[in-house]
Amino acid sequence: MEKIIFFDSMIQPKGGLFSTPVIIMLIISVLIIALMLFLTFGLASSIKNSSLTVTDKELIIKSALYGKKIPLENVMLNEAMVLDLNENREYAVSHRTSGMHLPGIMLGWMRLKNKEKALAFVTDNSRVVLIPTKEFLILFSMNNADEFIRMSKTTRSR
Repeated sequence: MEKIIFFDSMIQPKGGLFSTPVIIMLIISVLIIALMLFLTFGLASSIKNSSLTVTDKELIIKSALYGKKIPLENVMLNEAMVLDLNENREYAVSHRTSGMHLPGIMLGWMRLKNKEKALAFVTDNSRVVLIPTKEFLILFSMNNADEFIRMSKTTRSR
């Protein structure tokens, strides 16, 4: 009968902890973490620089992600209103369908508690403009929400 011998030790790489493969893996890990941080904070910054414009022909949403042009005949500007999402719970997000929903940032396609679909660009729940369209709702945070509502209704009535 043949004897089988097992060895219990591994060959250690030369150079110990600071060998070339270990250093390369550390550098790659640090670069990946730095890239993720840059993308996260860059995306958050670009979301806060989103804009909403009403022209004679269309409503234009400019954003890093989910920007859109919607013909005015599909937008119901006369029904637009200012909401506080903390008080109007029926317009609160039920779940995210495509986009991101982080503390302080809601961007992308969401399903609301009232079962409606919404395209959200929200950074402040207390000052949100709700703009209905024929297919979905638009939720957009802005400081001058009342002025936007007033000006968009005068633009539409011309």
